Amino acid sequence: MKTTRAPASRIQYFAEVLKALGSEPRLKIVRLLVQHGDLGCCVGDIRKEVGGANSTLSHHLDTLSSYGLVQARKEAQWIYYSVNFSVLRELLNFLMEDCCSRSPQLVQLVPPKDPRG
Repeated sequence: MKTTRAPASRIQYFAEVLKALGSEPRLKIVRLLVQHGDLGCCVGDIRKEVGGANSTLSHHLDTLSSYGLVQARKEAQWIYYSVNFSVLRELLNFLMEDCCSRSPQLVQLVPPKDPRG
């Protein structure tokens, strides 16, 4: 899902994506799905991790799906969700390349100072 939007609409799009990730349960869901890789995770296992009512979990998954962050597939009676790594990668690239391109020191990793001197 490579975005070819104008700069202003790209910023708006990624702001909405970050807003979708700005909920603790949704961030937990994405984190869990990243850990499970391309195979994903069934809804029951997501519920165990996140907790809450089925309708609330469904709302969170719908929100993440609407921004393309997660995708669902059905196998028999089970629904498996997986993270859409291309969208997640695009978000990370936007944050690191687009936002930080004016200030290279923002992306340089600096080892912490040794407190012993």
